[in-house]
Amino acid sequence: MSTYACFDLETTRLDSHVGHVIEIAVVVTEHDGTPVGEEWATLVNAGTTDVGRTDIHGIQADWLPDAPSFAEIAGDLAAQLAGHVPVAHNKNFDVRFLTEEWSRAGLGKLDLQAVDTIPMARALGLPGKLGELAAALGVPLDDAHQALGDTRALAGVLLALLERGAKPAPCPPFDPPESTPKPTGWVLHRPAISH
Repeated sequence: MSTYACFDLETTRLDSHVGHVIEIAVVVTEHDGTPVGEEWATLVNAGTTDVGRTDIHGIQADWLPDAPSFAEIAGDLAAQLAGHVPVAHNKNFDVRFLTEEWSRAGLGKLDLQAVDTIPMARALGLPGKLGELAAALGVPLDDAHQALGDTRALAGVLLALLERGAKPAPCPPFDPPESTPKPTGWVLHRPAISH
């Protein structure tokens, strides 16, 4: 049976040609929901003070100067995805951004395919927005629009969809390209903010 690498990112814009990844997370799970390894998440220094819609993702520009760049976490990201079937909610958005960032980092072409939970949900007559879908399935979504919060919810949504008989589109496990750098182990998490 497959293991799934659920991933999500937060970006400065909706267009991958002008926007940048500023946070990314990966949660790996067995087909039955058993976690595999540790969750992985990091802020990403996009080299800009324009972080886009802070009112949505909550990321402040002054958090990013000490964060690793995409090039510095590319090997870590590839290691998180390697050997697992990648899963995203609205895969076209996430895959476009990751392939664009990979190319901008000078790492060549990234062949990343992913299962998309939106068509799985719609095939069962369920809503397409992650928050609405999680609520419909009884999956907690804590910290919405934070990469790790959304990724945790995505893993729960995937499991709930599979339990309800949804069939993921065929997708091979991720095989990192030869140009993949070695993992650095460098991560920077969001600061804890008291409310």
